[in-house]
Amino acid sequence: MIDMRAEEYLKQSLLQWKAWKKINESACNALPSVEKELGNGLVNHSFLVRSGDYRAVIRVNCADPDKLGINRSRELKILSALEYADFVPDILYSDTHVLVTEYISGMSLDTRSLSSSVIRSRLSSLIERIQATCISGMNRFSYLDCCKGYARALPYNPSEVVDWEKLCSVAAELDTACYEPVLCHHDLGLENIIIRQEAIFFIDWEFGALGHPAFDYVKLFGENIPKSNVAHKDISSGAIQQIKFLQSAMDDLWFAVKKIAEGQAKSGAHNDRKV
Repeated sequence: MIDMRAEEYLKQSLLQWKAWKKINESACNALPSVEKELGNGLVNHSFLVRSGDYRAVIRVNCADPDKLGINRSRELKILSALEYADFVPDILYSDTHVLVTEYISGMSLDTRSLSSSVIRSRLSSLIERIQATCISGMNRFSYLDCCKGYARALPYNPSEVVDWEKLCSVAAELDTACYEPVLCHHDLGLENIIIRQEAIFFIDWEFGALGHPAFDYVKLFGENIPKSNVAHKDISSGAIQQIKFLQSAMDDLWFAVKKIAEGQAKSGAHNDRKV
C-alpha cells in the first residue's frame, strides 16, 4: 500500500511531465497516469507510468536516505557522468524527492543467466567500462565511515548484529589499502541488472561511489571472478575474502537499520492519524 508521502510526491512529479527530458525523438505529450507500482524495491517507491505508448519510471525517494547510507547528490553526479552510456537508463527528470527515468523493459538477471560464460563476459566488460569512467571532485569512499553510520542509526550495540570488531578492522584495512579507487555500483545484485534482448542495463545507482576495484566483481561473481579481471586489477585472494565478509556484514547492518527506520515511520504515521 502506498503511503501518503509517496502518493503526494508521485502526484507532484506527474504534474511536472512537461519538464521531462525528450529522448530518442520520444516525448511525453500528455499527463501520464500510473500503470502500476513496481514492488521489488527495498528502499523507495517506484511506479510505472504511461502516456499513450510512452512509458517511464518514477522513483519516490525514501524519507531518510542518510541513515541508509544513500547520498542523492552523489548518485546524480554519477548518473550525469554515465549520461551517454548505453547500459544506464536515461534520466528524464529529478528533484529532491523523485527521480524519473526511461522505462527499461526486460527481465532481471537470474542465477541461470549468470552461469552463462557469454553473459559473465559481457557483465565483466560493463564493469570495466564503469571503472574506466572518470568523475572529478568525488572523494574515495570510506567503508569504515559507512559502517559507523549504520551503527549510529541503531538503538542497540551493532555487535548484536555483526562481528563489529572484525568488521571495523576489515573496513579500516580496505580504506587504507593501496589501490586506485574506481567507480563502483556497490549494489550489483541480480535485481539491479536488466537484460533486454542483447542489451544489459545496470539500474539503481544510489549506493554508487569511488571504491575498491574488486567490490562489484565480488558482489556479482563471489569468489569466481573471471581470472582476466583479477589479473588486470591485481586483486589478491585475501582482498576478495575481506570484501566478501565486508559485504555480508554491511548487508546485515543495513537491513537492521532499515527495520528500525520502518518501525519509526509506522509509529510516526500512527501518531499523525491520532492527531
